[in-house]
Amino acid sequence: MLVRVLTVSIFLSIIGLLTAQRFFAMPPQMTVTVRDVQGESAWSVGDEMNRGEIIATGEEYLRLRIGEVADIWLARQTTLELRRLFEDELSVLLTRGRMLVSHHGQIPLRVQTNHTSHAVLGDVVSFVNYDFLETIHVIPLSGSVQVFVEGTGEGLLTPLPLSIHETDPVSYGTLEVNLSAGDAAEFYRWAGVLTP
Repeated sequence: MLVRVLTVSIFLSIIGLLTAQRFFAMPPQMTVTVRDVQGESAWSVGDEMNRGEIIATGEEYLRLRIGEVADIWLARQTTLELRRLFEDELSVLLTRGRMLVSHHGQIPLRVQTNHTSHAVLGDVVSFVNYDFLETIHVIPLSGSVQVFVEGTGEGLLTPLPLSIHETDPVSYGTLEVNLSAGDAAEFYRWAGVLTP
């Protein structure tokens, strides 16, 4: 009987310590704030978002700020999930659409897609996820971006625009980019990348 009581009390102590560590040992979380909206939106300037939220734009453009380390511009019909927003780890999941990231912090922002992950540190990069084609366009506008192919563990640091086909096996190649062509030009002008 005494052995059972000791076993149960040790088990409950371990569970209690693991639970306390989970909730009290997490690093501070950064705030995500809406900085600008163009068009009709459910979001307003000043709205705050939390880790785990999914932001889906309709016909509007949104500009978000993560703490003081990154600005993210979302184009129309874009879906982004805020995954990890800690002071020592930042990551978002781009499910579909177009976004622009301007990073100016010490901890890289990791942009995840289906089978790849991209680390942005101190640079300006545009990402376009054509979910229906299972293709990602990674367009460094200043500096480089580090790309990781999760299935193979392959990584590369590139200053060149890439087109990444995210089916198994993942393949990629360089890409010719004209930001002022097509529907995307309006988004890049709004984000300040192109001059009017």
